[in-house]
Amino acid sequence: MAKYEKLKKNLNYLFLNTIPDAAFGSETWSRVGKSTEWTDNMNVKTTTYEYIEDSGPTEVIENYQPSTSIPLTAYAGDPVYEYIFDLYSKQDAGANAFTRVMRVFQSKTEDNNYKAQISDCTVTIDNFNFTTGVITFNIKQGGTPSMGTATVSESLDASGNRVWTAIFTAGA
Repeated sequence: MAKYEKLKKNLNYLFLNTIPDAAFGSETWSRVGKSTEWTDNMNVKTTTYEYIEDSGPTEVIENYQPSTSIPLTAYAGDPVYEYIFDLYSKQDAGANAFTRVMRVFQSKTEDNNYKAQISDCTVTIDNFNFTTGVITFNIKQGGTPSMGTATVSESLDASGNRVWTAIFTAGA
């Protein structure tokens, strides 16, 4: 039996495709890292049936539509901030607000890869507080996520900024 390992926020990764028109498998993944919050709200849709053979109701889960609200501290040059700021400044409601999100979890598979999922999503802007330098945006999943595994590596760009590279492999 494996030893228990406490989950750590820095070993779970939330990536946005910051080039929305990229084909599946050709995304430009940018890590959402300058936030102090990442809570997935599952937004479960259920149907309740009152079967005549039962004395009480039966609730059936129809689906989930995860969403998250991200308060992002604004750093000019951060690819996630630049993408979100572009949506904010243009008040874009078109194709640029529709992209993909990848969640990479600290939980690993038997072959020691990170469990991961990619899904289509919409990105909406909630607010931009210029006083605190925080822009809050929402990610809402659309459709069925693709399950798989991912590898994540960290490096530095030419300016010394940390950059994470994620590679997703479908299936698992």
